[in-house]
Amino acid sequence: MSENKKKKKVVIDNTVERFKAANGVIITDYQGLSVLKINDLRRKLEKAGADYKVVKNTLSKKALDELNIGKDLKPHFTGVTGLVFCKDYMAAIKVLTAFVKENEKFKIKGGFIDAKSVTLDEIKVLSSIPSRQELLSKFVNILNSPIQRFINVLDRASKEHADAKAPAPAVAEAPAAEVKKEEVPEVK
Repeated sequence: MSENKKKKKVVIDNTVERFKAANGVIITDYQGLSVLKINDLRRKLEKAGADYKVVKNTLSKKALDELNIGKDLKPHFTGVTGLVFCKDYMAAIKVLTAFVKENEKFKIKGGFIDAKSVTLDEIKVLSSIPSRQELLSKFVNILNSPIQRFINVLDRASKEHADAKAPAPAVAEAPAAEVKKEEVPEVK
């Protein structure tokens, strides 16, 4: 086997392993972007737990054939193609859609999420769903709300109770008028 074929086999095997390890793979078109912009995207994706890799289309298609998932995805591998391998595809999709808004030349072509092919429209729908962190914080707030209300009611009740027990302010009393005692006859 020639040296070139060995290198290609390593790239194909690496791509297959990345596909297997990832919960989601997003296929992008980065044509027209500068190296600085792509490096910026890589840093943002790394913060979201994803990797951005550029693999030749022919090698990517061979990797898809090895995984038996090439039927729906192969049409996306034309032109310049970058792959986003991610464990948390929701976070990666949010980063990618924000990047698309900043850079009109960058495009999302489709993807492979949770062992099925997804279209650009499906990815757009996923990008509108709140992230896992946002959903967890909303859930905690929902759980915490009745407890917080109960604490507020108890706090108000204890303040009202404390106000009721407080001594009334002292009022200057006028001297009582002397009342004459009438003599009451004794009964025998």
